[in-house]
Amino acid sequence: MAAYRVFLYNLRTQRVTGEVPFSALSYSYVMDEPGAATVEIPIDVAAKSGKPLKPNDLFPVRTGLVIERDGELVWGGVVWTYRLNLTTRTIALNAKGYLSYYEKRHTPTYGLGFADRELTYMIRALILIAKEGIGTDTTQLTPTNQVRSRVWNPFEFKPVADVFRDLSDEIASIDHRTGLFGGGFFLYFEPYWKNSDRSLIGNRIRNTPNRHPYDSGVSLHQGVNCEFSDISVDGTELASAAFAVGATNGMRSLTPFKSDTNPALLATTPQTNKVLTENSLKQNWTLTYKVRSALAFGSEPIVLPNATTYPGKFSPLSLIPGMRAGVTTDDGFLGLVNDEYVVTENRVSVASDGSDRLSLSLVQAELFKETELG
Repeated sequence: MAAYRVFLYNLRTQRVTGEVPFSALSYSYVMDEPGAATVEIPIDVAAKSGKPLKPNDLFPVRTGLVIERDGELVWGGVVWTYRLNLTTRTIALNAKGYLSYYEKRHTPTYGLGFADRELTYMIRALILIAKEGIGTDTTQLTPTNQVRSRVWNPFEFKPVADVFRDLSDEIASIDHRTGLFGGGFFLYFEPYWKNSDRSLIGNRIRNTPNRHPYDSGVSLHQGVNCEFSDISVDGTELASAAFAVGATNGMRSLTPFKSDTNPALLATTPQTNKVLTENSLKQNWTLTYKVRSALAFGSEPIVLPNATTYPGKFSPLSLIPGMRAGVTTDDGFLGLVNDEYVVTENRVSVASDGSDRLSLSLVQAELFKETELG
């Protein structure tokens, strides 16, 4: 059984509004997405001042929400909506991870360009440009040694969160030390206590050095520490031909375009196309690696096991998106025995006694082979 606590705070001042009791709690982590949390609290719960919470204390976007498990902050985000249930006299708070804030911020009206810049340099610069924001700390960003050029035209209004996602999945970047292509990274937003008296909460962004899945040390085994409820095999993303269309640089120039095929898949399977629209890419050569990546990820069906762990078996932070785990399903059909899979989503449900279960979506690690430099 874990000890859970929930705190509300003001995102602009970063000051804690209060700790709130809850009758229901769930939260999630999703690869390249914000994740979400739902917390049900009493309608007459008191703020830190001792007075009942008022609508101003729950004002959407201004209100932050963090979840603590056994003394460690495990989830943080922005309250976007809430709903009052007048029958049960409760309020259901709906929050999304900090990345959701950057879905509401955009590239500047004057346009922006980076020439041969390291990937996390661009992320740091975009956060600094997003003034009057949520004060995201960027000191935990680690250079990846991958450089790229990106251009956003004036009034393009590209959501900053989409830029973050594109750069995270930018395996067509160059390691300036070796000249090799590959890379990318996993990006995480997280809350932290800013002072010892726990009156201020900040949020920060960090990344892994590359997008190669890293070991969780966990082996998921049917009937031992989890249950595999179902396994999907999905061929909708199979691609034996890929086409990438870029954008012009605003001058009179041809639209950048590249294409390629997977001969091995074409030899055995009717042709299926993958079309990529890359509005931020203006150079032809960069599209070559987008096409290569699409064909690699579309070379085989995606196997998607769904596992639910037994109560209290694992800390939620031990199986976050990007981590690799062994999978043994004992299904008698696909024959998965200690195969390597990667967590893409982790949904945590907390019972009234504090015990938690992790519902995990997984995908085969083989699909990330293009993230290795080569």
